[in-house]
Amino acid sequence: MALPGEQDLAARILAKTNEYLDFPSVVGHETPFLDHLARDFSGLGFAPERHPNLCVVNTGREGPVFIAHVDRHGAVIAADGAAVYAANAVKNEKYGEDAPASEALAGRVNERYAGEEVFAYDRKTGGRLAYGDVASASLDGEGRIVLTVRGLPPLQPGTPLSFARALDRSANGRVSGQLDNPVSVAVLRVAAEFGLGGIIVLTAEEEIGRSASHFLSWANGTLRSRKDLVVLDTSPFEDSAAMLAGAVILRRRDASASFNEAMVARVERAATASGAPVIFKDAFIEAENAARARRGQPSKGVGLTELGKITALSRGAFTGATLQMPTVNYHSNQESTSPRALVAMLKATLAV
Repeated sequence: MALPGEQDLAARILAKTNEYLDFPSVVGHETPFLDHLARDFSGLGFAPERHPNLCVVNTGREGPVFIAHVDRHGAVIAADGAAVYAANAVKNEKYGEDAPASEALAGRVNERYAGEEVFAYDRKTGGRLAYGDVASASLDGEGRIVLTVRGLPPLQPGTPLSFARALDRSANGRVSGQLDNPVSVAVLRVAAEFGLGGIIVLTAEEEIGRSASHFLSWANGTLRSRKDLVVLDTSPFEDSAAMLAGAVILRRRDASASFNEAMVARVERAATASGAPVIFKDAFIEAENAARARRGQPSKGVGLTELGKITALSRGAFTGATLQMPTVNYHSNQESTSPRALVAMLKATLAV
């Protein structure tokens, strides 16, 4: 099927992203969104499979295994009624980890989310229960990041709180919202409309490092070994240059593992053939660290990805390449990218 123009493609991706943001998907409480995605992909004639923490769509056509995570940041009501930052709460309460948060992280959460509207929802159906506004976020005496939320009635422990902000299209061409990571799922959904081949696996709990094990628990019993994974996500930058250029962000490695060279080269060829500039994030960070060293500044970490965890946990039995979209204001409700970057990711995905 012939692709329409770039403006139309960007509009399709943005419409899907906005639709997906309407379905809450706080980390650890993604059921409503995963259920919606199963219905949505079935509308294209597929027969999606719902597994614990996964939605799997087999297109019936040859192609790679595409992966994108569906969880987003938010909060969860604790036993004492506090609204605890979900990435903190789910690790400790669902998985029994002893993972106290830091003052630095609490400060970042406060900076990112103070003033944002939230809504409480039924974790099975996604039905909205109540609305409120985040006044602040701070670290309490138990090492929890607690959001002070105005306007909420008393809620049952375990009730998740999702951010309510929709997409914003600014005059300077930026698109902003809680992009990480419904935008990647939207790219895959639009790509499926235009004949994308392969298997699409949508995963939960990436924000707490659990999505890799969820994927592998399914893949080990279904796929044997695959070296052609393509993991879609957003990639943070400190300035807008990469996103305004419509760049595609790739990696040869992250802090966990090196990726499959042949698959990385295949994705690089696909991105180049689609006309997008290509930036390798690991090389970008290495060059930045060399400059920081000359200035006497501390180096930055190369970062962690879902693919790196999958590769490391499977000891290379499952690996492949990443395909990322450049953004600024990462992990906030004002995370921003450009229509050019949206279309570049879509075209690269189809060209793989």
